[in-house]
This record gives sequence, C-alpha cells and structure tokens, in this order.
Amino acid sequence: NGLACELIYDHYCDSKTCGLIHEDHFHGMKTYAYSVGPIAALTPVTNPTSTAIAKCLIMAKTRNAAIFLPHPRASKATAEAVRICCEAGERAGAPKGWVQCVKTPSMEESNAIMRSDEIRLILSTGGPGVVKASYTSGKPAIGVGAGNAPVLVDETADLKLACGSIVTGKCFDNGMICAAEQSAVIVKDVYQEFKKLMEDRGVYFIYEHNRELLVEYMRKDGRINPDIVGQSALDIASRAGIKNVPADTLILATEEYRGDIGEEYPLSHEKLSPILSFFQCENFEDGVNLCAKLAKNGGIGHTAGLYTSKNNKLLASEREKQFVHSVPVSRVLVNSPASLTAIGSSFNFDVPPSFTLGVGTMAGSSVSTNVGPSHLINLVTVAERQDHIEWFNLPQRIFFNRGCLEEALRECGKAYSTGERDERVIIISGKTNQKLGYVDRVSRCLRGQGFEVEVFTDVHVDPDMECIRKGVEVCNRFNPDLMVCLGGGSPMDAGKFIRAQYEHPELTLEQAASRFVELRKRTIEFPKLGSKIRRLIAIPTTSGTGSEVSPFTVITDDDGRKYPIASYKLTPDIAICDSTLCDTIPKSLVANAGIDAITHAIESYVSVAQNDFTKMHSLEALELLFGNLRESYFSGSPDARDAVHRGATSAGIAFSNGFLGINHSLAHKVGAKFHLPHGLTNAILLAHVIKYNACTKPTRMGIFPSYSHPMSFERYSEIAEHIGAPSNDPEGLIEMIQSLMIDLNLPLSFKDANVPKDEFIASLDELAENAFDDQCTLANPRYPMVHELKDILINAFDG
Repeated sequence: NGLACELIYDHYCDSKTCGLIHEDHFHGMKTYAYSVGPIAALTPVTNPTSTAIAKCLIMAKTRNAAIFLPHPRASKATAEAVRICCEAGERAGAPKGWVQCVKTPSMEESNAIMRSDEIRLILSTGGPGVVKASYTSGKPAIGVGAGNAPVLVDETADLKLACGSIVTGKCFDNGMICAAEQSAVIVKDVYQEFKKLMEDRGVYFIYEHNRELLVEYMRKDGRINPDIVGQSALDIASRAGIKNVPADTLILATEEYRGDIGEEYPLSHEKLSPILSFFQCENFEDGVNLCAKLAKNGGIGHTAGLYTSKNNKLLASEREKQFVHSVPVSRVLVNSPASLTAIGSSFNFDVPPSFTLGVGTMAGSSVSTNVGPSHLINLVTVAERQDHIEWFNLPQRIFFNRGCLEEALRECGKAYSTGERDERVIIISGKTNQKLGYVDRVSRCLRGQGFEVEVFTDVHVDPDMECIRKGVEVCNRFNPDLMVCLGGGSPMDAGKFIRAQYEHPELTLEQAASRFVELRKRTIEFPKLGSKIRRLIAIPTTSGTGSEVSPFTVITDDDGRKYPIASYKLTPDIAICDSTLCDTIPKSLVANAGIDAITHAIESYVSVAQNDFTKMHSLEALELLFGNLRESYFSGSPDARDAVHRGATSAGIAFSNGFLGINHSLAHKVGAKFHLPHGLTNAILLAHVIKYNACTKPTRMGIFPSYSHPMSFERYSEIAEHIGAPSNDPEGLIEMIQSLMIDLNLPLSFKDANVPKDEFIASLDELAENAFDDQCTLANPRYPMVHELKDILINAFDG
C-alpha cells in the first residue's frame, strides 16, 4: 500500500493530464486531455488494497469517476481502501462519491455494470476469467493477464547479487505480486554454488515426500489453493504437513526436472506465495529456451528476469538481446528483483509505477506496458496550418554565354581549396555528339589540363539499364573522379544514374524510382553521391530538357518500362551552358526541345509548389523562349540560339524546384507508347491541359500547404499578360501557343502526328491510369480523376 501511494504520486504528480497538456508554438501543435468517462475497475484477490489505491490515484490524476468491482474473496478490503481514497479525494475537492465500490459483488451485477451505457472504459486486473469478461463486454477495455515469471542466472552473473535480488523479490508481499519470481533457471556450472547461497539466505529445499505434500496442498479443485496465497513459507509448510522446517525459512524451494513444465506440473505455474521452483540448464541458450517454455506456461506476455555479467557490457548486451527475442514477455528485468522492478521502484525509477501490468496482444491484452494515467485520457490534437520548410536547389555553379565551354572547363580543372584536384575524367555522351566533334572538343580541352580521359558514347535515346551497366563497367575499370555528361537529356539521364550505381552498386532501379506522396520527401532515402566521382559536370547540346540543372532522370528497365527518378542528390554539381554547341541542331529538334522548355516553364508556374524563386525563372524563361524560338528555328541566329538556350536552363531551374504537372504525366505515357518526341507530345497536350486546369471550380484541388485556393486561371492569365498574348487569360495563352506551333510546323493533334486512332482509343484506359500514377501528377493545380485524364487524351487526339 505504501509503494502504491508513494511511487505513483511521486512519478506522476507533475505530469499534465487534463486541459492543455502540450503546446508547440513553432510547429503549430497543441494537445488537450480529457477524462475517458466513468470507468469500471476490476480488482484481484491478490493485492486487493494496493491495486485499488493505485487505480484511485490515477483516476484522480485524470479526473475520472469509477466504480470498483472487487474479487468476492477480497471485497471488504477493497471497499475499505476505496472508501479511504474517496474521502481523501473529496477533502481535496473531488466530487462526492467520485469513486465507489460494490460491497457484495456477483458475476451478474459486475456484468450489468460493465455493460451499462454509462461506463466508457473497463480497467481490469485479475485472473483470465475476469479479463476475458471485460473484453467480451462490448466496451473498450484494458485488461492484464497472469504472470509466471522465470528468472535465468547465467555463469557470468554476480551470484550474490542474484541471490539477494531473487529472495527480495520473492519475499515481497509473500510472493503475491503478479511479476514475482516463480522459477529460477540456473546454468549448471554455477548451480551448486548458487543453491548454497540461496540456502544461506533462508531458502529451504524440500524433496520427495515433503515435495508431494506441498504439491497436494498447493492444488484445490484443479487450480491454485487460495489458502496459500500471500501466506508465509512457514505457514504453508505447517498446513501442508511438512515437518522440521527451519524457523528462519523465507522461501520453500523444489528442484524440478526440465521436462516438468506444463498444466500437470503445479510447481511450474504461478504460485502467488513464497514457493520457488529451481531448474538446472546446460548453458545460456538452453536456459533461454527453458525460460521461454515457462513463460508460455501461463505467464505469456508478462515478466521475466535475467542475471548476467555487469562488467562485460558487450556480452551482457548480446545475451539480453537473445533473451528478449526468445522469451515472450513484455518486461525483462536485468539484475534486479522482478516483482519490485516491474511495478516501478528504486531499482529503476524510470519504470512507470503501476499495479496493472499489461501483457500485450500475445496474451490477449490491448496494452503491453504498465498502465498509468496516459491510458485513462482522451487526447484532442489541434494542428494549425503551416507552410513547411522549402528550399531552392541549384548546381554549385552555372557557366553561360556563347563560347564559354573551354574557359569553364579550365575553371573546373583547378584544384580544390585543399590542394587536391581531379585527375581522371569520364565523358558520357552519344554517337551524334561524337560525329559532330563535340566529344573531341571537350576531350582536347581536358587533356590539355593534364586529365586522363575515358569516353563512353554508347548512350542512345531513352537510356536503359543495359546502357547503365555498360557505363558502370567502364567506370569500374577506369576509376574516374570527375564525370562530364555531354548531350541532350539522354546522356545526362544516363550519366546521373551511372554515377549512382557506380558509387552504390546495391541501389536498384526500383528503389531509386520509389514513388512518394509528399513532394519534398522520398519514400526510400537516396544515397549520398560523391564518394568516388567528386563532381558531375553537365553540358547540354540541345535547348529544352533542363537536365543540366535538374534533380531528375528517366531510366528504362530491361522490360521496357520507364522509371522517373527524383532526388536532389542527382543534381549536377556544375552546368556549362554554351549555345555554340546548339548551332548545328536540326530545325525539328529546335522546335521540339523549345516547346518542351515552354511546357516546363508554364507547368512550374501553375504548380502547387510554385514559389517566388521559381516564379521569376518561369516568367524569364517564357519571355526568352516566346521572344526568340521562331528566329532560332528559321534563321538559327547566334543571338536567338543563345537566348533560347538560356531560357531552357531557366525553365529547368524553375521546374527542378517547383515541379511539373499532368501535361508531363500524360506526355511520359503517350510518348513511350507511340514513340513520339517528348517535346512534341507536350506541345499537342498543352492547350488541352491548360483548358482543364484553368477551371475555377475544380473537382479536386491540388494539395500543398502554400496552395490555399484554386489559382491556375489567375496564373495562366499572368503568363499571358507577361508574354503579350492576344488576351490576358488562358484562352489568350492557348492562342499564343498554337500560333507558335503552327509557325514551327508542329502538328496540333495526335491525329495530325500520325498516331493510329484505333490503337490510341484501345490504349486510353491504360494511358490515363498510368498518367494518374505518374510522379508529376502530384504537383498539378487540379488533382485529376482518371476519367478526366482520359477526356484530355480524347480531346488531344482530334485537336
């Protein structure tokens, strides 16, 4: 009773359990606590008063009213304890009769109270029958189970400590605590020495006829004899007819065979008295198995003890881990009295004090912890809307202007601040750039600075895992510390993932491309890059992909499926944007890449993740692209090519941080299915996506903290005004786009792009469903339904 009062008060007196209990201004979080409501509290025949006192204290702490349903054999003691607590509470300001106790309990009355509409929770401490009744009442219940705590003493243990602790734990309350030691399992190397120590401490071993007398007296009607519960060792011996027991005996002990565990062996069960069974085991592993078997014999989920080395921390940790993994209990007490430590005491003040010990779902309980005030309150969480942390990610340096290539490479070849410098560089590119002489141009410059250079030009359009494996093989052979990706989107896509696989061969394509719902978070953490290839330099030879500044790559698997991968760790370290590398690209590529960049800028501007930093890059990109793409297409003038090149990079910066939308989701799937250029596919879809997104009353709005209401109509209108469209609204923007497409000789529909109609219609469901699941869909300002995506595709077919 003293422990129940003092420990529970001391542990919980300063904790907040009602009203506002937690407030975090920075994160906008508050938590309020309220009582769960009237509680039906069942108490056991063992510890009838301390359990009642403990429950009354946590009821008072949480402002809960309760009706106690005591065990019939201890009803008077429980009622008196409840009366004392009730009057003390009333003197302190609690409502009159805040806790009450049924004086003459019956099963019928208890069941009626538990099923009453006024009862909100059942807190049940007692035997299996009582706990089962509480869980079948139809009310929320917290029930605990019986204990049968085994303790293992291994050959490394401090035997005097183990002896003193076990005797202390077993003698407390004459063994009535449900967590009390019931069986001692001793490794044979120290068995005799430990037994002698126990005998010296008042443990009396009984054998043969006396053991039979004890077993016979212990059982009554197939269960434990209630007359032994909580009685002293001498009283039990006397009543059992065991003679000549020393007057200083504290505990009666028997030596059991390892096979004597089960229903038919009473000494292997919970005994609720100062009777302790001893088992000898071969070694630690054998002892763990014996403890597991004992715990399963009526004490599953409850408590076990382990006595092992205090000096060899590594060995003790390993043995503790093995014990925890093997013995099915909810609390393991190490080198401590099991009964006293389990309920919370001076042996470890961090154990929450309680006389209601959960046994977990393994034993049919809803809790596995010590029951305290936190189990008797309902919590209300208040969360304020907050714009979470954002960031703007770029390569460390971006070099630009015509003819900057050689000078930029010389800058990149300089030593680091530590005095180290890169020495071996691999160039990732394609056959076209090799034929155009761009690979040689870069190689000459790098060799002129003393670099060893390896060239990998087996990159084709839409790089696949076969390409990645070949690139990694070259890297493993050459051991580069610098990578240069030279080309359009494909060499840069390939280079980014070659680097990742070269440094982390365990990384799979599926892991790298794992989907995620939160735009700024990945489901699977992408590994850190730079352990082998310290820097990746991206040099674009087309004006559109933006890959030179982006954290994205797209890789095709061995079955032909495209996997988009997003991680800011993939962002190139350096970008060199020299438009002289774009002087010879064909007009069709100028058009397709340019309209792709326009789509990047528009989608990032209307994205739910748009911010002040992406906004300025989107608008600047659109001004450069709409103002110069025609001239770049028709005359290929250096100034126009340079402006478009810078516009494409600006658009890349915008979408790398503000993301894209369903235009790209649909383009990814349609382009892959019908082998259309990515930029062209984007162009055909763009007008129809703008019409869809510009709705002021969307079916579902895109989800992002900073996106407070439908804004796409307003944002499209801002774009139209910025680029001088015929009208400052989405229709004016569409007219501007389609006029540009006509001038660039781009088809306005999939039909005009020679996509087979029958095959297109047959693929609609597949295309729409896959587009819905595309990573880009999450940032779209209007969150689409699959059938709405299908409608966009149908409209885009005929134009």
